[in-house]
Parts: sequence; structure tokens; C-alpha cells
Amino acid sequence: SRLQASQCDAPLLKHVTLVDSPGVLSGAKQRIGRQYDFTRVIEWFADRCDMILLLFDAHKLDISDEFKSAIEALRGHDDKIRVVLNKADKVSSQQLMRVYGAMMWSLGKVVRTPEVMRVYIGSFW
Repeated sequence: SRLQASQCDAPLLKHVTLVDSPGVLSGAKQRIGRQYDFTRVIEWFADRCDMILLLFDAHKLDISDEFKSAIEALRGHDDKIRVVLNKADKVSSQQLMRVYGAMMWSLGKVVRTPEVMRVYIGSFW
């Protein structure tokens, strides 16, 4: 594994802690790739945080079983969740609309809320 860090002299950052979880696994990797209960870790952080960012890659919209379990573990924290469609600069406007629609359809099957989730679109590399 690799650790990366960044420092910035900004007073606001003295009050902010960012935790970047490892990517969500798919297929057989879900069963053999973790040495801990990923869903329980998600629940632990969700209970303690102020905001949860769910990042979706514009090129990989598949919601794996592990990602679905993670999203389901966030139930009860709906007010903290923000959905981000990332790497939008790598697709055309027409593709972006298709990707957005497909993501909303996939999310609708997992996140059962009466309201449509707001999606923030950006390119964070």
C-alpha cells in the first residue's frame, strides 16, 4: 500500500479531517481482499462524520455488491451524503447525460429515498 499526504497552510483546515477509504472491490476480490469488515468500518465512520462523499467515476458506474452494502450501511445518514460524479471532463456532454441517467437509475435501486439525490459533477484527479 502507498501513503500520500499533502500540507496546506489554511486556517480552515485545522477544523477539517478527510478520510479517504480504499476503493470498493468487486467480484472475488470482495471476499478475499479485505482483512477487516469493510461495512462495519463504513458504519463506524458514518456515525462520527459530518459529511459523506460518494464518488462515482464517469467511466465505471457499476455498483458492486460491496459498494451496495456500503451504501446500505449509510442508511440513517442521508442528510450527510453527497453524490459526486467524478472525471466528467473525460466524457462528452452527450455521454455525460447518459452517464448521469444511468447512475441515477442504479442509485435509485440502492438508495430508497422519496427524493432524488442531488449529484455534484466535477473532475477531481
